[in-house]
Amino acid sequence: MSTAAASPLSDRVLAGTAPGSRLLDVGCGAGRLLADATAAGLAVTGVDTEPRALAAAERAVPGVMLQVADAHELPFAEDAFDLVALVQVLEHLTNPVLALREAGRVCAPGGAVRATVWGTPDECDAAVIGAALAPLTGAAPPPPQNNPGPDRSGVGAPPLTDPARLERLAGLAVREIAVVRVPVVHDDADDLIAGVLASGPGRHAARHAGPAAVRAALLDALAPFTHGAGYRLTDTVRVLDAGPPAG
Repeated sequence: MSTAAASPLSDRVLAGTAPGSRLLDVGCGAGRLLADATAAGLAVTGVDTEPRALAAAERAVPGVMLQVADAHELPFAEDAFDLVALVQVLEHLTNPVLALREAGRVCAPGGAVRATVWGTPDECDAAVIGAALAPLTGAAPPPPQNNPGPDRSGVGAPPLTDPARLERLAGLAVREIAVVRVPVVHDDADDLIAGVLASGPGRHAARHAGPAAVRAALLDALAPFTHGAGYRLTDTVRVLDAGPPAG
């Protein structure tokens, strides 16, 4: 199973947050950050648009506050949380600016909004996977401004990989845009291939060319990333660290 060694991304998102602080995890998914935050003694709430994701989060962190909600319209009062996190969420939203404003609205004075985005493809080993799959479907590799994560908008992800662009869009009091290198380890080739075939691009390539062709293309492209019996890829993530807007 693929794993992120330790959790440098969670560590950066939660940095400096005291036990008892109120965390809202927007787009919490299966609850990885919620679990890390609970272990650190935070009072956590998670929201996601997908009930299945919330069910997985409930299994990972039983008893936490979970709710179906849209990042563009959070169902909470102003100043309700000390830390509002949007981890790998902005690139999936139709209006990331509105989501950041909502995060700032529910963040208490002196609190923090921390949102993450992928680095550029040349900073992310995962971009090699997309480049390997593209010829199997006759598609061109993704252009440099796109992130290596999935694009669900249908029109291309917002160009958030540029730090200056991210800062301009935030509409918050930006303190820092930190760079975090996140390693992902696959135990063996089967684990690597299974993960790709479970993704949207992997399924698309398999439908066009067949699973065997996908496997061959990936193992060839990822040969430089072998690590013992498995594979180790490292991606860059940028973490926007900001406070609520003044006034």
